[in-house]
Amino acid sequence: MEMEYTFIEKSSKSLKNPFTPEEDRRLSDLVKFFPRKRDINWNYIAQQMHSRNPRQCKDRWTNYLDSRINKKEFTPEENHFLLVKVEEIGKKWRKIASLMHNRTDVSLKSQYRKLMRRHASRENVYNLCMEAYSTRRKKRPTNNTKKEDQLLDLSIPDSNEFQINFDDLNSLSYESMELDF
Repeated sequence: MEMEYTFIEKSSKSLKNPFTPEEDRRLSDLVKFFPRKRDINWNYIAQQMHSRNPRQCKDRWTNYLDSRINKKEFTPEENHFLLVKVEEIGKKWRKIASLMHNRTDVSLKSQYRKLMRRHASRENVYNLCMEAYSTRRKKRPTNNTKKEDQLLDLSIPDSNEFQINFDDLNSLSYESMELDF
């Protein structure tokens, strides 16, 4: 028996095709037509997007574009909670996401992987988070200018330069003031 091999060329649709900023704007505009999240018609939105299917549109909105998503860095408390819940119920990302404030299942899975790469545990997660925070603070980019040069001068001028005669307050107007900025 002779085997026959067939090579199939990958179509452009099977390759990852990230959303463009224009597609993100269009998707956001289309979702705004639906006042309640549960009423969003993903089939209709996908038809309007032309090159995307309903699942892609829903996933993009739910995991990345929805303004209610907490995109801030995970706090040490959130990291601890995540580790505790994975230990208790396993890697049930949607279930854990329902217990956390505006975190998506995708972001939780990603954060958990990040914690595992750092060998985080319930016992050391706070220390790891604080170490990472202090490391990032030290690496902040500078513009090669001194901090003093970047500060706004809020000092009070010498008394000779800045005088108000409180007896003449009634005659004070913006037109009569000479201001140097």
